Amino acid sequence: MVNEREEIRRRVREIVGDRPVRWTDHRTTKGDFPGRDWALEVFDVPDAEQRELSHRLWGFSKELYAEKRLALLVLFHTPENTDRYYAWVRQEHAAEMAGAT
Repeated sequence: MVNEREEIRRRVREIVGDRPVRWTDHRTTKGDFPGRDWALEVFDVPDAEQRELSHRLWGFSKELYAEKRLALLVLFHTPENTDRYYAWVRQEHAAEMAGAT
């Protein structure tokens, strides 16, 4: 059985095109902020695509809030910043996708 957080992450990954998607944790964010418990990070998203993806995620976010009162926060990382700071995320994503097939 897939838990609620994994189902949400899976749905977001479908919306953003199977890019690396992970819940925030100490490896990618410093300190605490309101909403961190329900904050997802999406990697390898060029600046030019972020607005369109935000619009596509809006419907899902509204649905989550209406059904479960969960306010989903999505943070985007450009390919350049993914290269610079989070290259290991791609390795985790590749391993996860290899295990899923």
